[in-house]
Amino acid sequence: MKLFDSNMKVLEKGLDAYSKRAEALANNIANVNTPNYKRKDIQFESFLEKALRDDGSSIIGKRTDEKHFQIGRENKLDGVEANFIEENSTVMRFDGNNVNKEKEKVEQTKNNIRYQFATNKISSSFSLLRSVIRNKEEALWEFLTLWIPALLGLQQSV
Repeated sequence: MKLFDSNMKVLEKGLDAYSKRAEALANNIANVNTPNYKRKDIQFESFLEKALRDDGSSIIGKRTDEKHFQIGRENKLDGVEANFIEENSTVMRFDGNNVNKEKEKVEQTKNNIRYQFATNKISSSFSLLRSVIRNKEEALWEFLTLWIPALLGLQQSV
């Protein structure tokens, strides 16, 4: 039984990518005056979109023993990773540096919003799970304190 659906895996992968992107953007801003520095970014969204769009036509074998080889991927999101890329196609200045500090700040803000969204969604999922567990505990406590003694004839029936 799966505790969470594939959305949790998407959020997990997103948090990894947004963390790496935050690192890349911070490095870009720190090197804004470094000659010949090339802007770095993360390639992630296109990989994620491709994995989510996968129609399931790839063959996935069922493993009946852990020693058997796995055929295909059980979870198509497992192969999605955020990769650092270097942007060589543009040159902003005569010193070969292609970092635009204002653009990096905008990208940093967008990345922070995405990161915050993902953490909020994960937090709300765990809050919901905690609420369900708490309600189950209350129901169990009610059963143990009210119904069991009544069934055993130890007190008046409810």
